[in-house]
Amino acid sequence: MSPLKAITSWLETLDLDMQLEVAGFAAFLMFERDDVLTLGGSEQLEALHQWLNEPGLPSYVAADRALSFRICFGCFVDDRMTDAGCKRTEELVCKILKEAKRGGKFAASRKAQRMLALLPARKESWERVVRSWNELTATCLTNEAVRSWSAASKRIGLKVIPSSGVPIVPLRSPHRGTG
Repeated sequence: MSPLKAITSWLETLDLDMQLEVAGFAAFLMFERDDVLTLGGSEQLEALHQWLNEPGLPSYVAADRALSFRICFGCFVDDRMTDAGCKRTEELVCKILKEAKRGGKFAASRKAQRMLALLPARKESWERVVRSWNELTATCLTNEAVRSWSAASKRIGLKVIPSSGVPIVPLRSPHRGTG
């Protein structure tokens, strides 16, 4: 399985809220196009899926993307799971709640109150996400695993078909069967 397919498969195991949060972070850090940053959550998720599943990528580009995602998302996870990161999130939600109450924005106030009440459960969800992410990075996304996949793909001139993650052999390859 290609590293990008491994990331896509992992992402799809997450509930939709987590997928949207991961996509929002990825859009913020990884995409250079300004228009991606103005998209809503579902559009950011679609942009991330397109980036991970772009057809016909050379193996070195797929490997670079997998490693870029691993590094960027790893930084996000490291910050998210620290006590300071959790505290910042709580402080931000409290600030939003205070401003919403002060401004008479009842819908925003209710949403912030709900977010505040759900923070402990959200932290537990993130702990599960981090465990599954760490399992993925320790197996499919190590430097060695990505390098080996890329080298094997280059040796036989393969390109990734994102829907299956299976490489295909070009028509003029000496590795095609003779029937």
